[in-house]
Amino acid sequence: MTAIYKLTMAGSLLLLLGAPAQANEPEEPVKLLVEMASYNAGVEPSAKAVYDDYFSAGMLLNFFSQGFTEAYVKALLASKRGNDTMLLDYDPVLGGQEGCVPKDVTYGKPQTKGGVTEVLVGFKRSWCYDGEYEGKNEVTEVLYRLVQEDDEVDEKRYVIDDIHFVNDVPLRAELEAMAK
Repeated sequence: MTAIYKLTMAGSLLLLLGAPAQANEPEEPVKLLVEMASYNAGVEPSAKAVYDDYFSAGMLLNFFSQGFTEAYVKALLASKRGNDTMLLDYDPVLGGQEGCVPKDVTYGKPQTKGGVTEVLVGFKRSWCYDGEYEGKNEVTEVLYRLVQEDDEVDEKRYVIDDIHFVNDVPLRAELEAMAK
């Protein structure tokens, strides 16, 4: 990954996090997370590696729903009480402990049902590993559930309420179980 790309990505994230909230499209917070995941997957692992934090205070306050944020904070506090140093031991956006930079990313058309908007994201996450094996070119599907909440100027904006890998437990349910 080039230094220019890293600087561009970091600058884009700072602009997004520092900008006042405004009306958005449902795909915007989803695309931001996928871009962060792409950056993180491309960082060379080392003791000095710097990764984007999906669940930093700024991200939770600006791009996640109140319900998701509460579930995350409760799980984090329960983890701390248990002296656990890691809340999630996998990447909740790419779905694994190690992965390739997502390839062939697709975003489905947002579908709204009962106040919840869903965006289905597909990507290949194991394509970069050597050799031929089952699942190398498999498309991973992740359903993002978004809701609209008021921002600081009482305008509605889409925020992520859950991340659900198809055929797996939704992240919010996992966080709620950790909090107990």
